[in-house]
Amino acid sequence: MFDGLPQQFEAFVERARAALDEQIISAKKIAAAATAERGQAQAALAEFEAKIKSARDQLDEIYNELGKASTLAGITREIAAARKTLEKLKAETTAAEEALAALSTQRTEAETKLVGLNNEAQRMLGIRAEAETMMSKIRSQLGLVQQ
Repeated sequence: MFDGLPQQFEAFVERARAALDEQIISAKKIAAAATAERGQAQAALAEFEAKIKSARDQLDEIYNELGKASTLAGITREIAAARKTLEKLKAETTAAEEALAALSTQRTEAETKLVGLNNEAQRMLGIRAEAETMMSKIRSQLGLVQQ
C-alpha cells in the first residue's frame, strides 16, 4: 500500500508541475498579449493625440483665416464708404468750381461796368469842370462877381 506511494506522489507532483507550467505559460501569453495591446493602445493614443494637435492647428489656422476674412470684409466696407464719400466730395467740388466760374464771370462783368462807370464819371467831372469854367467866364463877362 505504501510501496507505490512515492511514485504516485512523484506522478502527482509532475502533473501538478505540468499544470502549473501550463498556467504560467498561459499567464505569460496573456501578459505578453496585454503588453502588446498596451503598446498598441499607447501607439493609438499617441496617434490620436497627434491627430488632435493637427486638428487644433488646422482649427487655429481656420480661425486666423476667418479673422483675416472678417477684417478684410471690414476694410472692404470702409473702402466702399470712403469711395462714396469721395464721389460726394467730387460732386461738391465740381459744383463749387462751377459756382466759382460763374462768380468769376460776374466779377469780370462788374469790373467792366465799374471801369465804364468810372470813365463816365470822369467824363462827367470833365464836363462839369468845363461847365464851371464857362460859367465863370460868362459871369466875369457879365460882370457878376461871386460872393
